[in-house]
Amino acid sequence: MRIETQRFGTISLDQDQLFLFPAGLIGMESLRDWALLPDLENESVAWLQSASRGDRALPLISPRAFFPDYRVQVSRRELTSLHLKPGTETYVLTTISGHSGKLTTNLRSPIVLNLSRRLGCQIITDNDYALQQPVHSLAGASDVVRELTSTTTAKLSAKKSAA
Repeated sequence: MRIETQRFGTISLDQDQLFLFPAGLIGMESLRDWALLPDLENESVAWLQSASRGDRALPLISPRAFFPDYRVQVSRRELTSLHLKPGTETYVLTTISGHSGKLTTNLRSPIVLNLSRRLGCQIITDNDYALQQPVHSLAGASDVVRELTSTTTAKLSAKKSAA
């Protein structure tokens, strides 16, 4: 599948590299297929790129890399679309916004990914976390983001060198 994107140019991905968000994302409910791509300039950041709208990409971080005590409290009902079972490998990521020196992350509405089923959802937590929590620096690689995007990075690198 080829995707024309504003941020990454033309990328080629396999269907099994996409995450299905059955309910879409908050404010983008009609966009259901997303690719998780690395930020080649900062290993702490990943991008959730819409497969159907090349102009829609969200920067993400692993909140626990910056806020070690971060925990998500949510009802099981909100996670039913992920088909979670005991031992399912899940990841929680949050969006970032702003510009260098004034970055914030939305700790209240994280994105939860079920890696084995390639499913995702955005939830609103029961916690009193900030919608715009300042992030003082994105310096320092996040192992979680690097691990999540490693297979996509390898495939993108291979396709660029073949071109």
